[in-house]
Amino acid sequence: MYLILGCDEISCALARILSRSGEETLVIGNNEAVFLGLKEPNLRVMTADIHTLDFDSLPIKNTIAFILLQKTHRDNLTLANRIRKLFPDKFILSQATDEMEGAELSENGVDRTVQTARIIIDAILNELETAKLKRSVFSLVSVIQAAANKGVAIFLQDNPDPDAIASGFALKRIAEKYNIKSNIYYGGNIGRQQNKTLVNLLETDLTRLKTTEEVLKIVSSAGKVALIEASIPSKNNILPLHTIPHIVIDHHQTDLSLVKGEFIEILPKIGATSTIMTRYLRHLDIVPDPPLATALRYGIRVDTGGFTRNTTTEDLEAAAYLSPLLDTALLNQIENPPMSAETMDIIGRTIRNREIRGSYLISFVEFITDRDALPQAAELMLQMEGVSTVLVFGIDKDKVQLSARSVDSRINLAFLLQKAFGFMNAGGHANMAAGCVDLGIFGDVNDKKSLSRITFDAVRKKFFSAAGIDLEKREIPDELELIASNSIKN
Repeated sequence: MYLILGCDEISCALARILSRSGEETLVIGNNEAVFLGLKEPNLRVMTADIHTLDFDSLPIKNTIAFILLQKTHRDNLTLANRIRKLFPDKFILSQATDEMEGAELSENGVDRTVQTARIIIDAILNELETAKLKRSVFSLVSVIQAAANKGVAIFLQDNPDPDAIASGFALKRIAEKYNIKSNIYYGGNIGRQQNKTLVNLLETDLTRLKTTEEVLKIVSSAGKVALIEASIPSKNNILPLHTIPHIVIDHHQTDLSLVKGEFIEILPKIGATSTIMTRYLRHLDIVPDPPLATALRYGIRVDTGGFTRNTTTEDLEAAAYLSPLLDTALLNQIENPPMSAETMDIIGRTIRNREIRGSYLISFVEFITDRDALPQAAELMLQMEGVSTVLVFGIDKDKVQLSARSVDSRINLAFLLQKAFGFMNAGGHANMAAGCVDLGIFGDVNDKKSLSRITFDAVRKKFFSAAGIDLEKREIPDELELIASNSIKN
């Protein structure tokens, strides 16, 4: 039984809800007229003055909680003192106007307080968030519709991860609602088996682009251009530097002064772009089919590290909404694909080539063709005892690919990599980041041994220097030191 001490609109509304849910409820107050409308099953009322109330006459034995809803703080305080002395084992909940009242009630035996002012403020803030979402969705749809018959060209980050892939398909689904055609493009490679499986699951083509000419042709023919999971053209995406996309949706930290577009939604506090896209879908009453729901749910899980990093209330709400809609069998198929031989080899090289300085670990895995194995290796090395920050890097054709992870709250990996390798070459979050550095003229060097040595030394020096770690003087000719520094510029 719940025993409510108070007889205003709040207490009556609460009593109705509790009784209709099957809970035995007793309401006590001194205003008999208020009780006239309380005709509910499982609900009893009693008219009494709380100052002279005989608690021995009440069904205390089965009472789960006392709920104090008196009009004045002093009356709630008086009741709290009496109940705590008489029934030290019972749970007491009381309303309070502010933090000061709440603290005083807690000091006098109340287990929990509910601050009415905070509830109202939170409710208003929540509605204002809804207003912001409504404005964002309206603006986004307006830009999409303006694409008309030319359609929307959706560009993802290079080497797109599950969050980027799912978000791109969600934007495509929104365009479909308004009969606007769209195509999804990306640069780099989709190498990780989970990501390949995810693309196959969605049963829609992603087009890989390799040249600037291909990109410019698509950009010039499209009605609108969207950039997803990236925000600045040419930074971790194949759009040319001076392109201005019409739509930018991302959740990574960036310099907002450099972001241009008609519709820009960058929310670095949210854990995944898939969360942002799920909010759009819900506001537009678009219920994602099982493949899309599965993709979005997986995208959120991956980018939040299984809801252990950069996770917000919005991420959890989106995941909860998507969970009943997804296909569990498909999700298991994505999460548990066979590991490729190269991935296993790269993980082996990561372990073998590791260098540890304090809590920092770096590992050069030499030449690779699957850069998606790097984050897997970085995650694994982060489990090593005493290690809190990891950088794994390798040479993929004419580029150095970097992947970093950290559990050190004092470090912002995105800023650290940008400091080491340049703003346009790296980015991400405080505890997970990545980078891609052009080797320049050394991409054509035939002597892989020399290229490896130069690359390793340059990356090692720049990373540890940015982290504030002094390195011993190395046995390397000065001219090679200069070449390495010049080949990976800030």
